[in-house]
Amino acid sequence: MNLSPPSGGVAVISRYGVAVLLAGAAVAISYPFRAHLYTTPLLFAAVFISCWYGGIGPAILTTIASTAAIHFLLRLPGRGFTPDVHDLPRLAEFVFMAAVAIYLVQARKRSEQSVRQARDQLEIKVNERTADLQREVNERRRAEQAAQTAAQMAQSHVDMLLHSVDVLATEAAPATFIGEMLRTIGHHLHAQQVRLWLRSQEDDSLHLRIAIEGEQQIGLEPNHPFVRDPQSWHNSRLIQEMLFTKAPVVCEDVARDARLAPDHRDYLTNQGCKRFLVIPMFVLGEVRGFIAIQHAERGMYRAEEIELAQALAHHVMFATHGQDLSEQRRQGAILKERTRMARDIHDTLAQGFTGVIVQMEAAEEALLEEDPEHAVRHVRRARDIARESLGEARRSVHALRPQALDKAGFADALRNVIQNRTAGTSLRTDFHLDGEPRHLPANVEECLLRIGQEALSNALKHAHPTEFQARLAFDANAVRLELYDNGKGFVVDRVNDGGIGLLGMKERAEQIGATLKISSEPGVGTKITAISPYQPAAG
Repeated sequence: MNLSPPSGGVAVISRYGVAVLLAGAAVAISYPFRAHLYTTPLLFAAVFISCWYGGIGPAILTTIASTAAIHFLLRLPGRGFTPDVHDLPRLAEFVFMAAVAIYLVQARKRSEQSVRQARDQLEIKVNERTADLQREVNERRRAEQAAQTAAQMAQSHVDMLLHSVDVLATEAAPATFIGEMLRTIGHHLHAQQVRLWLRSQEDDSLHLRIAIEGEQQIGLEPNHPFVRDPQSWHNSRLIQEMLFTKAPVVCEDVARDARLAPDHRDYLTNQGCKRFLVIPMFVLGEVRGFIAIQHAERGMYRAEEIELAQALAHHVMFATHGQDLSEQRRQGAILKERTRMARDIHDTLAQGFTGVIVQMEAAEEALLEEDPEHAVRHVRRARDIARESLGEARRSVHALRPQALDKAGFADALRNVIQNRTAGTSLRTDFHLDGEPRHLPANVEECLLRIGQEALSNALKHAHPTEFQARLAFDANAVRLELYDNGKGFVVDRVNDGGIGLLGMKERAEQIGATLKISSEPGVGTKITAISPYQPAAG
């Protein structure tokens, strides 16, 4: 039963009016049958309905009216209306029952209201929980989709990495590897063209390294604005944005992007390019170039496409930087070999020519003194020195050990070189050996021998001494070579960095970890000391 009374002032009147009508109706119905019926139930029903419909106030009014009706109006004829003490229990019973009914009805209404409130709250909570579950389901779906996308991206990265390793293992030329990686980028991103641009570290110009269209490598496109003017990229707002943010830059509409210069837009439009993606490439945190990926259809780049392009760009930069380092190492090796050959040629041919000149001058003096026998002897020595120097030059080309060390030990080889170069001349030479000779590494013997040859050659060419002394000492911790001449001498600071001879001696000393000291004084002579510590035994 769900009776809802009106609200407001009309509600009050209606509730009390209904109470009066109910009481009156109960009396009217009960009155004709007062002699035959028990009238209390109808009046009790009126109280019950008034309480249910109108509340406590109308119920009390109905109770009072019903009590009065029972006491005064429903009395049997002949008894009058004088109060009778015998009627009091009946009236008290009715009032008690009415009060209990009112209490129960109000309790029922409060209970129903509590149930409705609990139901409403439960419904709200259910709706909230349902919404939470729906949000959680949606989030899980999005997470699953993101995880699936990430897994696909990871698989793509793995596939690209494996492909890169396969290409690196099968392609010997780095340029071929780079071209293959650009083809891979174009294939997986369905690109129209892929270009690799690199910055020059010398003048910060931009150079097109490789351009790929489809599966083919194309020419270097002389009409491209950046190719016509390698410095014009500094005026490109789009490229400058990439340099500033150090992040990929997207152009999704070539025709309307205000960051493009007019000549650049015209060039791309003529090629049928509708959008493109620029991926920076880094070396030690610095942008050294970028990859431009062109597309012939309009659309938006997805985040996973940009991430994939970045991952592949790292592979390309790795290969490009490796190729540059390889080229630098190759150039360094060429320069090192040229330096070695120049030093060896100086140590062989130049020093040999010095010995030839000394012997020819001695032969000339012998002829002037009418001593043809000594003259012939000097000419033969000059010939032998020339042949020996030519042989040493040939051996140096192939980086072979000096012939003098192959024929004798280090001390004897040094002694023989000094004697052969100065035999028959007025130069007095002296060679001293101190200590017990020890076995030295081949490179140490060769470098010390070359230092001794150069010191002797410089003395013969420039100092014109009358004495030349060499001392080879095997000390406790190092081998020491001292070379002295009493020639003209020189100021060391003025020629410290000049001449292949002095520079060659320093380089050879550095090769074996030796210390080289050159002291000289004009008019007194020159002393050169090389000290090479013994190398620890292996194991």
